[in-house]
Amino acid sequence: MPENRCLQGIWSSPWIFIFAAGGSAVGLGNIWKFPYVLGENGGGAFLMVYCLCLLAVGLPVLIAEVSLGRTVRSNPIDTVNDLSERNLLHSRWVIVPWLAGITGFLILTFYSVISGWSMAYLERAVAGQFAGLDQSSAQSMFDTLLSSPGEMLFWHSLFMFLVILTVGQSVTRGLSTLVRILLPALIIILLFLASYSMLVGNAAEAIDFLFRWSWQDLTFDVVLAAVGHALFSLSVGMGAMFAYGAYMSKRMSIARACAIVVGVDLLVALLAGLVIFPLVFAFQIDVEAGPSLTFVSLPIILGALPAGPFVGAIFFLLLVIAALTSAISMLELFVAWMHEKYYIGRLQAATMLGGAVWFIGIAVLMSFADWDSKLIFGLNGFELLDKFTTLIMLPVVAILLSVLVAWALPRDMLQKELITQQVNHFQWWHNVLKYISIPVMVLITVAGWIGV
Repeated sequence: MPENRCLQGIWSSPWIFIFAAGGSAVGLGNIWKFPYVLGENGGGAFLMVYCLCLLAVGLPVLIAEVSLGRTVRSNPIDTVNDLSERNLLHSRWVIVPWLAGITGFLILTFYSVISGWSMAYLERAVAGQFAGLDQSSAQSMFDTLLSSPGEMLFWHSLFMFLVILTVGQSVTRGLSTLVRILLPALIIILLFLASYSMLVGNAAEAIDFLFRWSWQDLTFDVVLAAVGHALFSLSVGMGAMFAYGAYMSKRMSIARACAIVVGVDLLVALLAGLVIFPLVFAFQIDVEAGPSLTFVSLPIILGALPAGPFVGAIFFLLLVIAALTSAISMLELFVAWMHEKYYIGRLQAATMLGGAVWFIGIAVLMSFADWDSKLIFGLNGFELLDKFTTLIMLPVVAILLSVLVAWALPRDMLQKELITQQVNHFQWWHNVLKYISIPVMVLITVAGWIGV
């Protein structure tokens, strides 16, 4: 494979890779989904198990995905093909990057719709529409958005336009320029909002809820939720880390960079909890409100706070930034493959793939409005895609990827080229991936499928 095709896309420093991978990991899953999943699963007990899952499952799998992507510094599909041609892998393993890319593509079809909601609520916050909201009017505002396909289409289209425009640029002009601005901005905004929330809200009760737990709170459902969210929040199994690993210099330490990414992911999730829960407890909102916590409960609170419109605008701007940093990574795998394999310009490839995502996203947004009937297995279009990708595709890809790296690739090749020259560090990672991460993922996935 011509080396110059991938040399054009090398991260200029380890921190740019960390910003890019951290931006991919930090998304709506951390700021929108993490607080309500934590609220539904007992607070501190879920957080404790979640942290363990990040270390025992999330970090080893993340290292594996980034490592495979960096093997020959190419797109993941050609990477596996190249290893096959060198007789290091069977050709059938190419199914793994294909499934990863398809998973990210499908998730983006509904992720962009939810991201559009964030943009719509940013506009509402700026317009001061949160003032004086009660439960009924806040629910009505959300229901009105969901029953307005034209408005959802506008925001969905605008969001996908931004994603396509960013991914269509070169790595140095597009992704690296954007992430070095957006991720630090996101963390700064979160720190400001968390400080504000702790000041005006019930900080003591929020901290108690987040960090206090008992053995009685630990159930199998909590473990299921924690493992699933650890994989989802780190973007493993979507092809994003495959692609970003391909742009990583051989001089960078994968283990160190991935550990920092996991730390950033956890930090953002905790800060999101410190933004939302002090306000939720101060206003006596149900912590188990579920997905509506952000789009129904939070606007009520923001409308009653001093400087509420400003704080609300900052919060939903934060959601939009987080969504954008994740979404651009979901499109990158196939864009890189089309660019390197068929010499199609990045902008053209991004437009083709992003256009397909946009088109399928129309069916997703219509499932909230005119097409809200339960089509298959009692699920509408959005619910079907959500369940299929998060309960089947993501864990299956993560398991296959881990088996590929832990059992199929030559051990000496991994230690020499991919991970680290320090034998102890390599041994720890390799054993955890083989004997802890893979069995835990298989167990949790099967249990989730059979409804344990």
